[in-house]
Amino acid sequence: MASISPMLSISPKSPKLRRPRSNASSVRSVSPQLLINRDENDALRGYVDEVVLTFVSAREKGYNFSSVADCIRQTISTQIYEPNQLFFWLQNNQNTPQYITLLGFFHFQGIGTSHADKRKGFHLFLTAAKMEYYVAQDLVADCYCFGHGTPKMPELSFEWYQKANHNGSTDGEFGLGYCYDMGIGVKRNLTKAFQHYKNASKKENRSAMFLLAQCYDLGLGAEKDREQAINWYKKAIEYGNTDAREPLEELLRNGNSESNGSNESE
Repeated sequence: MASISPMLSISPKSPKLRRPRSNASSVRSVSPQLLINRDENDALRGYVDEVVLTFVSAREKGYNFSSVADCIRQTISTQIYEPNQLFFWLQNNQNTPQYITLLGFFHFQGIGTSHADKRKGFHLFLTAAKMEYYVAQDLVADCYCFGHGTPKMPELSFEWYQKANHNGSTDGEFGLGYCYDMGIGVKRNLTKAFQHYKNASKKENRSAMFLLAQCYDLGLGAEKDREQAINWYKKAIEYGNTDAREPLEELLRNGNSESNGSNESE
């Protein structure tokens, strides 16, 4: 997938609260527990909620794990607190599936902690997924699909994408399309893959846009449609999916060649 896209809106810098009495930012050099008093614990909730919104938006728009992490770090950079302080706060406030899932992602990507722990991240995703949180369900499906923090289990991946989609996850719908496209945990069905890609694309999932364009380009699950392929490749690029640039250029180049050949024959 492509790197971070400027299309994702990041909230402006929040009004400053009292800065903790230390300029240390290293996880190893300072304990975040010493930096958060009772009043600031409540204030931090607002900052964490801002990160949650960024996290969910990036996931639903089809960003991959590293690009979602980039979005989170960008949002944190607008705040007065360090990543390790948010990490500590999440450790001590696992009272909602949203916070559990975000803590899992911090572990998964090594945000605010000295090292990444994908296995721990996966288990936190699974905990929140069992609480019917659609973002966590989509993440669990990804982990089972690609073997992140757990062995690959195609059938379970498909099941969790189904649950995520049922609970309203746009990226979960894209995941279902991918399973039908590749035959992951289910019999391959390009017609169903196309329909799921189309549904997710209409909800601005950039990964779905790219694969929907391929369906139109190559006639996978739908009749070939050059104009629709060009349209969706362009939309995917607009939303930050740089993978769509090469096939779009090739499609336009081939179209120009055909047009020139037709004119010469006349």
